[in-house]
Amino acid sequence: MKRLLKLDRSRIVITALLLVGFSIVGVGLVAVTEEGTRARISEAALAVLRAQVSAVLPKGHFNNDPADTAFLLPNPAELNLPPLKPAVQDSTKRLAAATEAGVVGFRASLNGAVTAVVLPVITHYGYSGDIKLIVGVDRDGVVTGVRVTRQNETPGLGDKIEPDKSNWIFSFDGKSLKNPDTKGWAVKKDGGVFDQFTGATITPRAVVGAIHQVLSYVQKHHTELFSSTGAKPKPGSNDQSTSEGSRSTQ
Repeated sequence: MKRLLKLDRSRIVITALLLVGFSIVGVGLVAVTEEGTRARISEAALAVLRAQVSAVLPKGHFNNDPADTAFLLPNPAELNLPPLKPAVQDSTKRLAAATEAGVVGFRASLNGAVTAVVLPVITHYGYSGDIKLIVGVDRDGVVTGVRVTRQNETPGLGDKIEPDKSNWIFSFDGKSLKNPDTKGWAVKKDGGVFDQFTGATITPRAVVGAIHQVLSYVQKHHTELFSSTGAKPKPGSNDQSTSEGSRSTQ
């Protein structure tokens, strides 16, 4: 009887040790998998961001890689951007964290001279929550392009702010604080010049307000935003004209 009890205790100890061992290995595998998945997601998000940055800039107005020129924004709260949590003191680490969070600006340069900036903005007035955009603005304060980077608007209604749903987002290309005037920066239902969607006014109203907010921000921080970055042309790139006629609407 005592021998049996001793054997049972031994089995219990061995089983417990095996379970602990399997648990440790399992937790380790989950951690490694999660870390790898997080890295892949981050890389995919950055790839999408690079494509979006290029999409809102006029072709022929830059010969650097704007996606490689991330910079910390002056007073990002003016664009409704959240602060970094936890706060990062080191400037290099802060830039890396801000880039990963998507709360940085980008500069497009032609032969070292900044020709346009790409800025993120968040509006809290979407029908289904926050809408995040990136807006390209040239040195003259003219919108070069707009893209939605995050939204949860109603499919078939508010999601028409996406370029693959309608051409509405392209209506901001070429606009500025003077074109239209302040009253014109509203949807037509509110006396402005921008179309609203049938059955959905809240979403376009929010986007119009956010883009006007970006233009006001650029006007206020113009010197900081358009300071030279020392960017150099890509090897083999050609100097191209920055004439107004070459602005792309895509």
